Amino acid sequence: MPVSLSVGRLAPLAAILGLLSVAAAADILRSGHPGEPDSLDPHNSVAAPALIVQNDLFESLLTLDARGRPVPGAAESYVVSADGRTYTFRLRPGLVYSDGHPIVAADFVWSIRRLADPDAASTGLAAWVDLIDNGRAVLRREQPLERLGVEAPDTRTVRIRLARPAPYFPSIVAFPVFAPLPRHVIEKHGRAWTRPQNIVSNGPFMLESWLPGMPVRVRRNPRFHDAARVRLVGVEYHSVSDQNAGVRLFLAGRLDAVTNFPPERLEQLRRDHPRELRLAPSLGLVTYVINHRLAKFRDPRVREALSVAIDRRLLTTRIVRAGDVPALGIVPPALSALPAADAATRGGDLRRARELLRAAGYDARRPLEIELLYHTSEEHKKVAVAVAAMWQAAGVVVTLRNAERQVVEAATRAGDFEIVRAAWFSPYPDAEGFFGFLRDGSPANGGAYLNPRFEAMMEQLGTITDAAERRRLQRELELLLREEYAVLPLYHMVSRRLVAQRVRGWRDDSLSALRPARWLELRSIPTGGSRP
Repeated sequence: MPVSLSVGRLAPLAAILGLLSVAAAADILRSGHPGEPDSLDPHNSVAAPALIVQNDLFESLLTLDARGRPVPGAAESYVVSADGRTYTFRLRPGLVYSDGHPIVAADFVWSIRRLADPDAASTGLAAWVDLIDNGRAVLRREQPLERLGVEAPDTRTVRIRLARPAPYFPSIVAFPVFAPLPRHVIEKHGRAWTRPQNIVSNGPFMLESWLPGMPVRVRRNPRFHDAARVRLVGVEYHSVSDQNAGVRLFLAGRLDAVTNFPPERLEQLRRDHPRELRLAPSLGLVTYVINHRLAKFRDPRVREALSVAIDRRLLTTRIVRAGDVPALGIVPPALSALPAADAATRGGDLRRARELLRAAGYDARRPLEIELLYHTSEEHKKVAVAVAAMWQAAGVVVTLRNAERQVVEAATRAGDFEIVRAAWFSPYPDAEGFFGFLRDGSPANGGAYLNPRFEAMMEQLGTITDAAERRRLQRELELLLREEYAVLPLYHMVSRRLVAQRVRGWRDDSLSALRPARWLELRSIPTGGSRP
C-alpha cells in the first residue's frame, strides 16, 4: 500500500550562508539549531530552540552549571524544610533587569503566578506548577492565583511551598520558566514585550536583534550580577533545519556548534573529525504520541498492534545509527526500575500485529487508516517512512504529513493530529520527569491519555519518601504504561553534536539538553591549527 508523503521545501544552502558572517568573530559564539524560537516568552513557548535562547536571556532562582546541575542563580542561597516541602530562597543584593529596573522577591511571585494562570496560555512547562501547593487547583480554575504556594515575606526572600516532597525541584526551578519576567514591561507592551525594542531580561545576555529568517543575536548583559565572569561578548543562534547544510556550514568554519547531524554522516565524522564529534547520553526519548481522543485508538488492541509492528532495533541500527537505545517504555534505562527487555531488540512482530487488527475488526477490505505527523527533518522523515513501511506490512494504510516545527507543536497542543512525533526530555534524573508527560490535565499531555489507575498511582508516588518503596511503585507505573501502550516509544536518544575546537568549557557529562553560553568561551586557533 502506498505511503503519501509531503516534503516541505528546505532553504537553499546559499541563502543560509548569506545569513552567516564570513569570518569567525573571536568572541561571538555561532550555534546552529533545528528551527527558530516560536517565542522568547518563557511562559508561551514550546520549541527547543526557544528554551536554548531563553536560558541565556533569563536567570531563575537557581541556574544550571556547565554539567547541568542546579547551582545558585538569582538566589545566593536556599534552605529546605525538614519535610522537604518548603524552599526558602534568599536573593542576591542589588539585582536589576537589563534596563536597570530593580528585581525584588515580588517579581518572582508575580511571574510564577503568571505561569500558573490558566488564562495566560502557558505551555507544557506549566505542568511543573502542579508540584506547588494548590498548583493543580489553580491550573484547573478551582482556586484563585493568590492561593498558589509562593510568597515573598520580604524584598529578598522567595518562599515556595510544594504540594509534596520533590527532591528534583532544584533542577526544575533552575529553568527560565521560573525566572522573574519584567512585569513593568509586560504590562506596558502586552504580547509585544518580547520584541527586540521592548524586551528586558535578567540573565547573562540580552537580546540584540531578531528578524524572521535571521539569526537571533544576543550580547552580554553588563548589568548581570556575574557579568565579569561571562567570557563571550555575544551569541548568534542560527536556524538550520537541513542537517546536511548544518554539517557543511560547520566544516566550513561558519558555525561553532550544531545540535544534530544526519546519522549517515556519523562514520565519516568519526574518521575525519573525531575531535569535533560529541556523542553523549541524554535524558531524551523519541516517541510517537497517540491521540486517545479518537475512537479507533481507544481500542487497546489497535495501540498494541501499532507498537508490536515496529522493529525498534532496525530503527536504531539502520536509520539513526548513533548509539540510540531501542525503547519499549518511556523511562530511559539509566532511570528505569525494570530490567532490560529483550523484546526491545527483536524485530517487529507483524503476525501478532495482524492478529490484533483482525480482532479489532480491521482487514484488507476495511483496513485501519492512520496519519502520522512529524516536523521537517531528514532524520524524522527517514524514521517515519521506515515505521510507515512496517505498519503497511501489517495491513495499515498510512499517510505521512510533515510541517514546520511550530506548526506541529501547535497541532499537538490543540489535539489536531492522529499520531505525532515527539521528543521528550526530563530536566532531572527521575522517572517522574517522563511520567509527567501523561498526567491528566497536563498541558504536556497532547495525546489526552487518561487512566484513573495511573493517576492514583502518581498521587501515591508523590507521598512516598522511602527509596525502595518508591522504586517498587515506579516499576508498577512503568509496567502499566507498557501494558496500556499509552504511547509508541521508539528509542532513547544519544546527544549528537559537532563542536569546534575553539569552543572551551563544553561538557559532555551533562545530561541536560542545555549548554548555557555563560560557561563557554572561545579561543583562537593557532596558524596551521585544525579547523573548525
